[in-house]
Amino acid sequence: MSDTSMPHVDDLSILEDEELWRRIPPWHIVEDRNLGRKRISKAAFEDHPDGTPMSVVLGQEVLAADRDAYSVISEHDKFCLASVTAGLARSLKQGVARSPLPDEPAHAEVFGKKTDGVRKRFAKNAKWVIGPSVDV
Repeated sequence: MSDTSMPHVDDLSILEDEELWRRIPPWHIVEDRNLGRKRISKAAFEDHPDGTPMSVVLGQEVLAADRDAYSVISEHDKFCLASVTAGLARSLKQGVARSPLPDEPAHAEVFGKKTDGVRKRFAKNAKWVIGPSVDV
């Protein structure tokens, strides 16, 4: 996690169409009878309980490192992977900043106030990179 005392600055080298991959735990996947499929709960798009911003992985950096999407969730049993764009985040008054970790060099953070409406828009616009199996 990053140091919460450091101010975050939106990294404009992360382009608008950059895919921000977010790990989705099984408890944030809900059966939506209206849609006739499983969808992501808005709760999947909150900042960390410790106060650090929402964690994502820069999809293009993962692929450029000759990794695949499964490498992002390999240590997380039954997790899925969803994608939103940096442009969507910015349209919701969020910033995106690189925040490499020793075990995940493509790690980044999405910072800004995550109101109920912001979380709903993330959930509504998220696309599955690795979707849920039948038994999730």
